[in-house]
Amino acid sequence: MIIKDTAMRELKNPCNQRGNKPQKSNSTVEPPQSILEAFEHIVELAKDSNLDKKFMTKAAPFISYASRILGLSDLQTILLALFIDKSYSRIRISEIAEFIGCSTTKILHLSKDVDSLVDLNYLKVSKSNGAISYRVPWEVIESLKNDTPYILQRVKVSDINSFFEQVTEILKEKEDDEISYNKIKERTFEMLEEIKDSTFAKELKKYPLCDEDSMLFIFMAHLFVDNDDNCIGFHDLENLYDNGRIPSWCKRELRKGESELFECKLIEYVNEEGLARTDCFKLTDFAKETLLPEIKETKIGKSQKNLLQYSSLTEKELIYNKEEETSIRELTSILCQERFKGVQERLEKAGMRKGFCCLFHGAPGTGKTETVYQIARKTGRNIMKVDVDKVKSCWVGESEKNIKSLFDRYRNICSNSDLAPILLFNEADAVLGVRKEGATGSVDKMENSIQNIILQEMESLDGIMIATTNLTNNLDKAFERRFLYKVRYEKPTVEARKKIWEIILSGISSETAQTLAGKFDMSGEKSKT
Repeated sequence: MIIKDTAMRELKNPCNQRGNKPQKSNSTVEPPQSILEAFEHIVELAKDSNLDKKFMTKAAPFISYASRILGLSDLQTILLALFIDKSYSRIRISEIAEFIGCSTTKILHLSKDVDSLVDLNYLKVSKSNGAISYRVPWEVIESLKNDTPYILQRVKVSDINSFFEQVTEILKEKEDDEISYNKIKERTFEMLEEIKDSTFAKELKKYPLCDEDSMLFIFMAHLFVDNDDNCIGFHDLENLYDNGRIPSWCKRELRKGESELFECKLIEYVNEEGLARTDCFKLTDFAKETLLPEIKETKIGKSQKNLLQYSSLTEKELIYNKEEETSIRELTSILCQERFKGVQERLEKAGMRKGFCCLFHGAPGTGKTETVYQIARKTGRNIMKVDVDKVKSCWVGESEKNIKSLFDRYRNICSNSDLAPILLFNEADAVLGVRKEGATGSVDKMENSIQNIILQEMESLDGIMIATTNLTNNLDKAFERRFLYKVRYEKPTVEARKKIWEIILSGISSETAQTLAGKFDMSGEKSKT
């Protein structure tokens, strides 16, 4: 820029043409030693500056240093420095405008430079629900820390396994709406060309599929390969398309069984109790055997991905009150595989649900969650842990999709496992409370909708679900009826606390332990060494 060039000439020539004394601040500027140091100075000078001439003059040596190394224009360098400064979270243009003290409209004039940073992969843009925000990828920050420009390295795929691994990585960007459907399709087909000699690519090419149907099948195959998903619902397919909207023609063809994927015997409806569900699909055995033989051997254990493995749980000794101890010992015995099969058979004969739903409720800090871990460790069951707050989304409809998706995944894991894992709804206060009658607000409606979905899923559950909550008197009656086994946790009695002290302080006298138990309140959890 002209402003920068003028400033640089003044730095090189202490006296200008009028013979004025050089500005003291410029004559004493120390050159930056790194890109991040240059950015630090740029950010400090930019605050409330409106990016005016004075700012440009003072910041010129730092802008020049960084832009030379990064190969960016002056404005791109300034903007990148401002984005890096706020890289701890998602960034909106209005935040940048507020920081430098100008209107959002003025910053929008620089949108071409922001778009260039996106094109150069220095920024990721999300256009979720029409709200535009940006983030700085950690790879960019790592490059800047090493004082080098960031250059995106595309991972070359060499076989079907690396192909689906990269499809998964691409779709992670879709979760935050950082990539469009068309871009996903473009990159997927580029990778498919790289493995054109694989069985998958060769066989897929034989079918008379349009690009849209091919992409849809690849997405379904990805769900099967990555999650062992044999129950793919419309809520899963929504994750492929922009704004979560499946094209109407696609939805219509799938519902009516008119898609070419049915004609080619690549997908079929999920069958439940002899009835076809026209809203759920899976790959046919023919498709798995014909197109995916190369991953058959390496798929073992895929369904266990992201589960908390029972073998990784640390053994802990928990001290309970007498009533709780009896209940937990009995529950642990029930959930052992040998006995659990018999329990399910008896439930089924009695016309009841085979699923076993348990509730741990009561005072906080009394070991409810840790009890689940220890039961899992003793019974050899892995844990699929659900943190309700993470499942809930601020976007209308997303929370419901998330809840349905996690139950679908749990069903898939159970159907492909010899031993059903424990589905743990941890700290489930937000979904077990009394439903709001006559809800009118969007949040209340969403809460009720989530509760209704969980209640429906509990009816058809074929595994083990344990929910923990601090609620004691505000439990919704519909949930209370569906829990076959309930354990209420109270704060440790004096007798229980005495045992805790005797374990913590080995060799302590019974009298001293009794005194400490009377004076100090504590929970009953202790790591066993």
